[in-house]
Amino acid sequence: MSDQKRLLFVAGLMAVVLFVSWQLLGGSGSDSDDANSIDSPDTSIVAVTEAETGTAADVEQMTETQAPDSLTDSMELVDRNITVIIRQDGEDLVEATLSTLGGAISNWRLLEYEDMPGAGQGGVVDFNGTPWLGRGLYFATTAPDTLIVENSFETITMLSAEGARIVYTFEPGYYGFMVETEGLSETMSISAGVLPVSEQGVNPERYFKAEWNAEKVRSRKSGDIEGIEPVGNVRWIATRSQYFAIIMMPETMERAYGYLYPSGEDQSPAIGLSDNRIKVYAGPLDYSILRELGRDTHRLVDFGWPFIREIGRLLFWFCNSVISFIGNWGIKIIVMAIVLKIVLLPLTTKSFRSMQKMKQVQPRMKAIQEKFKNDPKASQAAMQKMYREEGVNPLGGCLPLILQMPVFFALYRVLANSVQLRGSPFMLWITDLSRPEILVPFGSPILGLHGVGLLAVLMGVAMFFQQKMTMTDQKQKGMLYMMPIFMTFLFMRFPAGLTLYWFTNNVLTIGQQEMIKRKLESGEGRAS
Repeated sequence: MSDQKRLLFVAGLMAVVLFVSWQLLGGSGSDSDDANSIDSPDTSIVAVTEAETGTAADVEQMTETQAPDSLTDSMELVDRNITVIIRQDGEDLVEATLSTLGGAISNWRLLEYEDMPGAGQGGVVDFNGTPWLGRGLYFATTAPDTLIVENSFETITMLSAEGARIVYTFEPGYYGFMVETEGLSETMSISAGVLPVSEQGVNPERYFKAEWNAEKVRSRKSGDIEGIEPVGNVRWIATRSQYFAIIMMPETMERAYGYLYPSGEDQSPAIGLSDNRIKVYAGPLDYSILRELGRDTHRLVDFGWPFIREIGRLLFWFCNSVISFIGNWGIKIIVMAIVLKIVLLPLTTKSFRSMQKMKQVQPRMKAIQEKFKNDPKASQAAMQKMYREEGVNPLGGCLPLILQMPVFFALYRVLANSVQLRGSPFMLWITDLSRPEILVPFGSPILGLHGVGLLAVLMGVAMFFQQKMTMTDQKQKGMLYMMPIFMTFLFMRFPAGLTLYWFTNNVLTIGQQEMIKRKLESGEGRAS
């Protein structure tokens, strides 16, 4: 197999793996046997049901005449909404609404995140599908109508006529709260459908999942949850979309029993946790924030398989620490491509020199093949001798591409799953690096494409010239055209940030190849 054939094989393999990964993106995770294989909890702990917690309809059916006139002199059982605003460094992060009907969270708005980026409809991400953490009781509180959480922890206590108690504690700069209960069922639950669809053109069947950490992280799509399912003793359990999640973490114990409840395929899953003191995170799936939160909650951000995951974490750290001063993520991606090219420079230089020398020895190779065309063993021996004399490694051209594949896959996962890129613009028409770039939109999808992206076309053109510079076997000329066309089609479905990286990498590679070629032609390469 010639060096060019090997390169084309590796490139083709990379394309196939990328395509399969894209198809599976958002649908990975354990199958239904994961939960079924977990031992059932002790019978003394009962899964929460709508009958135990009550639904929004149950709460709305209550009237003030069903409740006593007062719990204390200063507390009245009336229909009240308390607005909670959580701030950090003077900026509003969250605007929440707590209702005395059920003591539930009836609204949770993430003020820094745009709803449906690129749609031009305005608004912020709002967890208002249905009230959550609510109970089928009427509560009262002395909390003010508006509570600002800015300089210290703030607490809201709610009491019912039956003696039940719910205490919410909010922390400045934190997307969430602590919730404690007394006199209520130990299991607290997040209702189905709380999380919104906040991105355009998503598949709801892949968009919403439940995930939990019980020895290892497992997941289940909404449509696969058929009944109340115990998922074991968990460190945390979450209902999530692509970029946002509500996570429940037990505080009384290190672990507690978690549950999944049936929900529709197009809704975020309902989940429950058996503890009367729970820490709740309701915000973006930001890797840095989740790392600080602990308990391996950062694993909710899917950076791929174990080895790929470590490379992805390194790339993410580089972008968020070393070059954090760069505000534009498109510029960050270009800088990262340059740095990676410099890091791999010794290997790629050796590879390109090997490929150029392979082109120079083509006449000798053809002469050997012609001379020993009826004696394969003699031909192979003569080829090996020529390789040693010329200092050529026929496998040298494959090594850099093979080494770049894990980096490329890791970057693919980082760009596809980092909330930082959600709605992040680059320049001109590229307004969202987390979505495919489209310059000429189609009225309806054609072959799965919603339009043509110029960046992907430029990437394909650069790939064509790069391959043409290294082609050693004219018999493979057909692949010179087929591979760039296929990769262009593939990249039109990938996040624009990934296409930008690969285009930048191809342009840098062409420049590097041209420099090495000139050195070899001038004799400097041989002298070295």
